[in-house]
Amino acid sequence: MRPRPPLVALVFLLALLMRAGAEDFDPTRFIGLDLPGAVSALGLPQGMFSYRAAEEKLDNVVFYYPDSFYLFWYRNRVWQVRCDRRFAGPVFGFTLGMSREQVERASPRELTPNGDSLYFELDSQSYPLRVRLVFTAAVLSDLYVYRSDF
Repeated sequence: MRPRPPLVALVFLLALLMRAGAEDFDPTRFIGLDLPGAVSALGLPQGMFSYRAAEEKLDNVVFYYPDSFYLFWYRNRVWQVRCDRRFAGPVFGFTLGMSREQVERASPRELTPNGDSLYFELDSQSYPLRVRLVFTAAVLSDLYVYRSDF
């Protein structure tokens, strides 16, 4: 029996996390991928939906993968990656579910607060990247990595 594409994607993501062990998952490597590159790296998504933005020109198509990992598309390229509260494993030294206080203590980077979020910049040779850490009831609930030049 041939494995179904969502199962392949789940196995791939789990293998990434297991191989990394205590190492961080690096969502930045998906930013800028085109459709063939994303399907080659992750397989087909488990789901796909549109995300309506404040302006029509900012609408996105979003791929959802079984490990609560999302790719946001703009003009046939991934411009943003999201890990939600169910994502397992560390990302940039943070684990979803950490308290805001734990995140602030653990961060080796300068964090910029804005409402219920903390931000920091990443070095990238291709384009500027920013990380947004979103807190719900003072608990890290979402992590976004995105091109900050959009």
